[in-house]
Amino acid sequence: MELLTFLLTSAPVLLFVTGVIAALGKSNLRIPESLSITLNLYLLLAIGLKGGIGLSSVSMDELALPLAVTLVVGIILPLVAFGIGSLLKFTFPERIAMAATFGSVSLVTYVAATAQLERLGIVYEPFMTTLVVVLEIPGLVVALLLYNQSRVLGITAAPTQSFTVIRDSLLSKSILLLLAGLVVGIVTPDTSALEPFFIDLFPGVLLLFLLSLGVKVGHQLKAVPSYGLKFLVIGMTFPLVGAVIGYIAAGMAGLSDGGTILFMTLAASGSYIAAPAMLQASVPEAEPSFYLTLALAVTFPFNLLVGIPLFISIVT
Repeated sequence: MELLTFLLTSAPVLLFVTGVIAALGKSNLRIPESLSITLNLYLLLAIGLKGGIGLSSVSMDELALPLAVTLVVGIILPLVAFGIGSLLKFTFPERIAMAATFGSVSLVTYVAATAQLERLGIVYEPFMTTLVVVLEIPGLVVALLLYNQSRVLGITAAPTQSFTVIRDSLLSKSILLLLAGLVVGIVTPDTSALEPFFIDLFPGVLLLFLLSLGVKVGHQLKAVPSYGLKFLVIGMTFPLVGAVIGYIAAGMAGLSDGGTILFMTLAASGSYIAAPAMLQASVPEAEPSFYLTLALAVTFPFNLLVGIPLFISIVT
């Protein structure tokens, strides 16, 4: 209970809730879209840089097993999401959307979890950001393969190529900036000149971004009732299923308590950046309002308010 109170009274959570209340209460609080995009770009580059600095001291021997386990998890998660969607009788395009959404990851959820761990003094592996990059792509590819396979069964017809998804994922702003930050952190001999902006200011920028995200979530919440009860069930059940998979995988990879919590968080999260971009381009039958609302208005708040505190309490 003390841990839950500690986490739910943290600044990131409070700012997020403030944004949600502002939107639901029709406040005149507005976050310019240009500012929100700028904050997002900053966080992507900063988290990549922090990961690169840590990664510079890690050998490939330490990284090999976690990377292999992460790739396997990246294949399992979309298949599980697709299977749960089938059990709950979602339409085929909705099941593909869930496979992509839950097969990929939410960087913001990951960043929120790292902020909580640092506040609690829980250490984690310096290569965790690398695992974020690795886990981002396989789920999108598996979802696309499921979609393409359906053409053989006559369910849909719209040929797409897996290599296009891989290329677009690698060149998407989230992956590109994470990779750029990783490279800069690894190859730069002295990052002290970068740290005042990218390290010291990071907590404050995160607060502003979560406030803006809270406003967006508040507006998305209005669409939730139109999708029915099973929409809420999948949005809050999959994070728990994904977390179990992440917990088992983290044990196999030999991650620390902090690394295990972060891996559970990644496996429990739903993408609202990379997955929507792929779905809009390759799966036009899927309704954007469905998967955006699912990831942003149900799964993200659930993980922030319930999931992360639960994962921390289980592991520690």
